[in-house]
Amino acid sequence: MSRSAGVLALVFILCFGFPVLSSDGKTLKVVVLTDAAGLGDRGFNDVCWQGVQKAKEELGLQAQFLQSREQADYLSNLTLAAQRADVIVTLGYLFVDAVREAAPRFPKTFFVHIEGEVPGENVACFDFRSEEGGFLAGFVAGLFTRAKMVGMVTGMDIPPVEAYVSGFRAGVETAANREHKRIEAIVVSAGSFNDPVKGKSLAQALMAKGVDVIFRAAGNTGVGVFEAVKNTEGVYLIAEDLDQDAEMPGKILTSTLKRMDVAVYDALKDIAQGKFQAGHRWLGADVGAVGITRMKYSGHLFSREDLESIYNASELLLKSGVIVPRRLGELDGFKPPEIR
Repeated sequence: MSRSAGVLALVFILCFGFPVLSSDGKTLKVVVLTDAAGLGDRGFNDVCWQGVQKAKEELGLQAQFLQSREQADYLSNLTLAAQRADVIVTLGYLFVDAVREAAPRFPKTFFVHIEGEVPGENVACFDFRSEEGGFLAGFVAGLFTRAKMVGMVTGMDIPPVEAYVSGFRAGVETAANREHKRIEAIVVSAGSFNDPVKGKSLAQALMAKGVDVIFRAAGNTGVGVFEAVKNTEGVYLIAEDLDQDAEMPGKILTSTLKRMDVAVYDALKDIAQGKFQAGHRWLGADVGAVGITRMKYSGHLFSREDLESIYNASELLLKSGVIVPRRLGELDGFKPPEIR
């Protein structure tokens, strides 16, 4: 994307109410940089934007977002944004290198980064234990499947996605152990977070193999998965990062929750109050940052015993009673917990 195109991509959202002022007495300006999927991905970017919106409404910030069309544009767009903002919020592991290069060049600008670690006195980073959400998704899928075959569609093969996949496989294995049956888990990658057509095609291919539950962890690519499941009888979806259960009541078994909105809001609030904390933080189920929905629309599809098991699995993670493997190479050493 050219510099001029980057300017055109900026979307200004003015806020009303009592403004938060920067050190020079001006209203605090925040720019959020998303990947190519942008807003409307029904997942990662939308969750983070909710946190920005809350900060805008409650703290009186000026909020803008800049969508990068390609990874090659990240650094130039980040540089452009830093020249006009007090706070930069970057969303996604693929921004790590760009933030690492840009942050030292703008020492008076605060950087809030989601997923990945970047050192710096003006950088606050937040990582989430996606493997725990993946574990619960896999456990739910494994308990529900009638075909004894579940699937997962991912975006790119990066560490946070690997964590989701590893957790999902561990959850399916735990459900299989509880049910005393073999359950096959098929994972396919689109190689992109912004290819809904590919996502739909991959989901259809999984369904053709007999898969009856699909977990999507693919950003905007997952919108295609959503459409494929929506139009197919007897196949169910598990959504990612954001509560989407009401979008397809009864067809979405549950949604994983990753409270990136809370992390972003809290970081912006700290900055507004002059309490910025640099560093890298891990957030998981033990602090309520990762989990699944209450399955309001799908609970009737499960037996009472299965619902109790899902609750017990969530409680086990809450109390750090099980260490879910984050990397695929750790699965061989994983021993499924006994969940009743």
